Amino acid sequence: MDFFVEQAPTDQAVHALVRGKYGERARILSRREVLSGGLLGLFRKRAVEVTGYYSHGPARIRPSTPETMETERRKILSTVRGDEGDRTRSVAETPTGGTGESLSDVMRELRALRESVGGGDTRRDEPEGLVQLRSVLDENEFSSAYTGEIVERAKRELSYDGLAQWDALGARVLEWISDNISTFPWDEHAATPRVVVLIGPTGVGKTTTIAKLAAMYGAVADPVRKVRMITIDSYRIGALQQIQKYGEIMGLPVAAVETKEEMRRQISLAQDDDFVFVDTIGKSPRDFGKLAEVHELVSEARGEVHLAVSATTKLADMREIFRQFEPFAYSGVIFTKMDETSNVGNLLSVLRETRKSVSFLTDGQSVPQDLERAQVASFTKRLHGFARARSAVVEDVVSMS
Repeated sequence: MDFFVEQAPTDQAVHALVRGKYGERARILSRREVLSGGLLGLFRKRAVEVTGYYSHGPARIRPSTPETMETERRKILSTVRGDEGDRTRSVAETPTGGTGESLSDVMRELRALRESVGGGDTRRDEPEGLVQLRSVLDENEFSSAYTGEIVERAKRELSYDGLAQWDALGARVLEWISDNISTFPWDEHAATPRVVVLIGPTGVGKTTTIAKLAAMYGAVADPVRKVRMITIDSYRIGALQQIQKYGEIMGLPVAAVETKEEMRRQISLAQDDDFVFVDTIGKSPRDFGKLAEVHELVSEARGEVHLAVSATTKLADMREIFRQFEPFAYSGVIFTKMDETSNVGNLLSVLRETRKSVSFLTDGQSVPQDLERAQVASFTKRLHGFARARSAVVEDVVSMS
């Protein structure tokens, strides 16, 4: 028995590499994502690294004794590397007590260890389409929970033949992903004045988004609506001047408020307006004191609240932002900086987990061009690996019409 470590850009590629080099006797024990290539630490690309073993000849049946089983166990467990090293050693060094263990016991323990640390690959016999599905969802940076949900649904609802062909499977999965996307029911003709408040952490582009919304309905709309902007971000250097400049260019009134009384007065002045867009101070979601102050002013505005989040935010950080701003009872999510990311799986994953609706997307700094109402297609067209599946969905729609 020899051991190997191989790398490739995707799960599918690394599986094909292992099969080509070591044949059907190869067994993969662990999997992890790494960065490879590059120059002087720059331009490194994501890759999948697997560790496993293979035998050279036909399997030989040998009597199982505590000594032989422990030796084999140590060899296998020694390949499980990384964060689980200490745990692996503690398992490998556990005495057998002289009673002996079956190979299935050892492998069951190894499988449990790999699952507990998120490594390994126990799916060698899966249909090719299902293997590709995992790889595509991983490439799009869907969360492990979202991927697991989609894979389990595929296993539950489709036959083995349905799981084997990627085009058909991909088309079904694309439909499921689309069904999971909830868009905010934005009603342009809602009762006036319609007060829309943007909250969110520092640096996500709330002020620019406010200007885009104001321009969409107050500068380039047909017919033009009566719009005003309010900001409570008078702390950040240049923030007030920025939004005032936008208001001056578009010919829209802008007011800055710092107290609940001022907010109440500004809202009362807007009773004849169609839209009031409120920009809030950008603070870290962990700055609970400042968030409490913002919450008081937002509550006084008595409008609908939308959370602005940069699409470039890591999944773990995005989950934390969604959770920390939950006291504001935001009804929609605006993803900014869509032009700065190539993957949307993390966005769809956190929307699914939190049961939130997405209202707008921004993909640049231009006002008001780089703003769009969120639609299901806004996300599905950005998914990688579904090109042929997407064509199949379109063909089905055309054939039904």
